Amino acid sequence: MKKFYESKPAFFLIGATIFFLLLTLSEKKICVIAEVEGKSEIITSADAGQKISLTINFIHSVQKTPVVEELESDGEDFILLRTKYQSHGVGLPFSETDGEFRREGNFFVIDKMNRRIKNLSLRTGTGTQLCITFNGEEFKLYEKYKPGTEIKFRVLPVYKILFG
Repeated sequence: MKKFYESKPAFFLIGATIFFLLLTLSEKKICVIAEVEGKSEIITSADAGQKISLTINFIHSVQKTPVVEELESDGEDFILLRTKYQSHGVGLPFSETDGEFRREGNFFVIDKMNRRIKNLSLRTGTGTQLCITFNGEEFKLYEKYKPGTEIKFRVLPVYKILFG
């Protein structure tokens, strides 16, 4: 009688299973993570192999006016494409080198910014009404997380998500 490991079909099946398991665990996901009381909580995720759109909406903490930032991910980094805001001030782009500037209704718009961002982190704040739209789904982070909560956007291999 043959032992299990001497059977070629069984050996092939085990090898193929291990190969596909390793392949799956090494795939990357774009994760939105909240840091709550020292623990990471995944808010949402998507496959890094697809084009991901991300919109960040908030009320500027100094000007008290709305800001909209539109980004996408190429599976490695986030790319800031466009910023829309209603008043000039601290932390907002203003230079011609930032992109193409125009006026759109009550908003100033800077298009074609193409700023690459490796690790994107935001924090909820008092009165800032931080919301994101990630791949078409809206998340009102200010309603769920207390002010000061760090929200991270990371490209991670599946094994890091599963095993910390």
